[in-house]
Amino acid sequence: MAQDDRSANYKRIAFLVLGFVAVPTVVLVTLGILVIVLGKAAKDYVFGSLIVSLSLTMIAGIVATFAYLKRGATLSRLQTEFVNKVSHDLRTPLTSIRMFVETLQMRRLQDPVKVQQCLDVLSQESVRLSAMIDRLLGWARMEAGKRNYQTEREHTKNLVDAALAAFEPQRLSGEQVEISRDVPDGLPDVSIDLAAMSEALLNLLQNAFKYTGPIKKIGIRARAEQSTVEIEVFDNGPGIPLPEQKRIFEKFYRAHEIQAGAVEGSGLGLAIVEHIVTAHGGQVTVHSEVGHGATFKISLPAIAPERVSTPRTKSVSRASAAGGI
Repeated sequence: MAQDDRSANYKRIAFLVLGFVAVPTVVLVTLGILVIVLGKAAKDYVFGSLIVSLSLTMIAGIVATFAYLKRGATLSRLQTEFVNKVSHDLRTPLTSIRMFVETLQMRRLQDPVKVQQCLDVLSQESVRLSAMIDRLLGWARMEAGKRNYQTEREHTKNLVDAALAAFEPQRLSGEQVEISRDVPDGLPDVSIDLAAMSEALLNLLQNAFKYTGPIKKIGIRARAEQSTVEIEVFDNGPGIPLPEQKRIFEKFYRAHEIQAGAVEGSGLGLAIVEHIVTAHGGQVTVHSEVGHGATFKISLPAIAPERVSTPRTKSVSRASAAGGI
């Protein structure tokens, strides 16, 4: 219903712009061309050129206004969908927590094993709820420009291992998943905030885990490329259509196939990845073909290896040595 109302409003705006701006602009363009063609004096050519220039400026303004309105409307729609999705995602663990707390309060369970299972579920849902809130708060700090990064020189191997260590609990969740790691020795160091950049890699690993099928194959590899270090996370998932690849890094955006499925998500994960990587002077890209998985690549500026200075030895000639005796 809300989407139909927005469509009707856009049609009204389009008719108003067409009637009060577009038609007069076309008339002015025609008038300017006639003045230039039929005019004989120099001032006629100048006057006609000014009319045409003004009209073209108005046309450009109309196009820019429509583009701005469309972008704003799209962002507003995505924000509304995001709020609805987050509200649903927050309500789910809260409902579970309330239900199990009531069960324990009313002492409906007498078996210690079932009581422990109930407590385990409460712990899992609490962790899940905390992770959602942390992500929302982290994004809010990013949007406000209040997230600071403490960069230090780090080995690329340490970054990859930190992300894999954070991903370990999800890997042991019971689903079949195969993880491959290819990080050769001798890669250049990078200047990063280790916690933030490992969070970015963890987001990519979690996306690969969520969107692959029952038999999950996820890999992470790193290599040096000229003056950068490239870290790739790849999977055997369904792939991402090319039109979607251009938008998946936008905040609140989720691919249509993902929206149609039952995969949970807020549409902030990849936006957070791009924000973190960009803040480190890097770049994140995606390469994917439908049916052949996806590969996300993070490129970071490499730190040149430190040169070990060797002490210089002064050579003394025989003549100088003899003269000094």
